[in-house]
Amino acid sequence: MKPIEGIHQITPFLHVPDLPAALALFCDVLRFDLRYRHGNYAYVELGGCGLRLLEEPGRRLTPDGKARVSVCIDVADVDALYAQLAPALQRLPEDRREPLKDMPYGQREFQVRMPDGDWLNFTAPLR
Repeated sequence: MKPIEGIHQITPFLHVPDLPAALALFCDVLRFDLRYRHGNYAYVELGGCGLRLLEEPGRRLTPDGKARVSVCIDVADVDALYAQLAPALQRLPEDRREPLKDMPYGQREFQVRMPDGDWLNFTAPLR
């Protein structure tokens, strides 16, 4: 099958209940760069990969309280990234972070719960 040309990135569009709170998490804690903001929309990048944020104040978790989506960010060295972010991560409430750990499906990862309740996973293959 011939590959499709011209696609260079998939950019998740995250719906957040509070854009300033989301930007504080992404930019102040997780070290994303704010590339663009207008009204209830923002675009942030980390290492050349982006996320689009749209503020929707009424957005809530599903009725059963579970997250709707989990966004995985594949990184070259998850241990080094965790070490860099650890001081800021420790300031988050315990229910908003999961520690670095080896997963049974062959990945090493840590998780941060976003303001809307969904999870952001930073992950790398086990070595």
